Amino acid sequence: MKGYCTNTIMFPSICNALCFSTDGQTIFSGHVDGNLRLWDIQSGRLLSEVATHSHAVTSISLSRNGNIALTICGTLRATVNIVASNWSRSCICPDNNHVAAGSADGSVHIWSISKGEIISTLKEHSSSVLCCSFS
Repeated sequence: MKGYCTNTIMFPSICNALCFSTDGQTIFSGHVDGNLRLWDIQSGRLLSEVATHSHAVTSISLSRNGNIALTICGTLRATVNIVASNWSRSCICPDNNHVAAGSADGSVHIWSISKGEIISTLKEHSSSVLCCSFS
């Protein structure tokens, strides 16, 4: 099986993170300008743009049902405006109830989406967490 490029999308700023939508027809891009952009894969057309952060977006995760787009830029803000620093990568639990956020200090923090707070911290790594995923 061979793969080939079907389209090239030119971004208006440096892109740090990509995430396909649940239907595979669009792609989210996170940029150094702090914006989250949604693109049509076939046409390359920009569908939507949101100024999500004042710093560069470093990670994008999408919930399985496509209703939650989680972006990380070094701080994680919950709906109750709780802020924490030094986040690098994140992922959303398949049940859409929790977020795991990797930290520059080697910790992985588990957040409750409904409570907007950290419910557990895993401290097993000696360097930055560069990726995380729920099984």
